[in-house]
Amino acid sequence: MDAGLAAVIGAAVGVLGGAGSGLIALLGQNGQQRRQWSIDRETRLEQTRREAYLACIEMSKQVTADWWKLVNCLLTDDSSPEQRRQYATEAQHGWVSFTKTADAVSMAGPNEMAEVVQSLREAMWRMDRAGTAWCERVRSADTADLADTADLAVCEREFRTAEAARTQQGFVFLAAARRALMTEH
Repeated sequence: MDAGLAAVIGAAVGVLGGAGSGLIALLGQNGQQRRQWSIDRETRLEQTRREAYLACIEMSKQVTADWWKLVNCLLTDDSSPEQRRQYATEAQHGWVSFTKTADAVSMAGPNEMAEVVQSLREAMWRMDRAGTAWCERVRSADTADLADTADLAVCEREFRTAEAARTQQGFVFLAAARRALMTEH
């Protein structure tokens, strides 16, 4: 074999070897990019879930605190109808914010969290309804200038029962959030 043919064959082998090495490197790089994309997606999803869960917990506690301000006002003999209206408005506005955060949890998932947040939403709704009924009963007693203390006691008991159920659902939500975020110890 002459030197020219050997050079051509050597060049061809070099080109094929370089192309093969490049193809292997490209395939490896694509796989690495897909793995990194998957890791980044999981990280973003976990962060989104964490933020949604924390916002829901915060809003649940805020709405409950607003209701307890109103309850304390309802239980105080020297509170005015205007004070009660103010606290009732705050409690009801909190409900709107809470439902938005509950929707964010449902969207962030996973499915177990959507179910658990729905149960929390229902417990919050029952608490809100019991508190509203109590507030309305006090308001009607204000206008009639006579308060049926037995009726008001029933309203208070119903609110406290609903709030206790809300508290229990709050604990269920926290446990489910820990499982979803894999922070169980």
